[in-house]
Amino acid sequence: MILASRALRVLLLIACLIILAGIVPISVRHFNLGNACPTLGPIPACYVVSVAYAAMAAAALVWWRNLKWLFFLGAAPVILLAATGTTLELSGVPTCPRSEGGWPLCYTSLMIGVSLLALYLVVLRFERRSRLI
Repeated sequence: MILASRALRVLLLIACLIILAGIVPISVRHFNLGNACPTLGPIPACYVVSVAYAAMAAAALVWWRNLKWLFFLGAAPVILLAATGTTLELSGVPTCPRSEGGWPLCYTSLMIGVSLLALYLVVLRFERRSRLI
C-alpha cells in the first residue's frame, strides 16, 4: 500500500509539472503581449492557474508534511475557473484561450483539474489505509 501511494504521488507530481510546462508559456505570453488569457479584474487567469498548479505540485512533492490544505487550495481555483469558463463557452460566450486546433482550453483544464483531484483523493485513501495496517 505504501509503495502504491508513493507511486501515485509521483504520478500526480509529474502530471502537475507537465501541466505547468504547458501553462507557464501562456503566462509568459500574456506578460509579454497582454492578451493571451482572460483576466479576473486586474489579475490574469493564467497567473492564478499557474500558481494553483504549482501549489498542487508542492503538496504532492512534500508528502511527509501532510499538506492536504495546499493541494485543495490549489485545486479550488483551477476547477472553479475552468467550470466557469466551460459554462460561459457552452452558453456561447467565448471566454477561454484556444488550442491550436480551436478547442477551448478551459474544457481541458476542467478535465485535468477534476482528474487530479480524484487522483489525490485516491492517494489520500491509500495513505490512510497504509497507516491502519
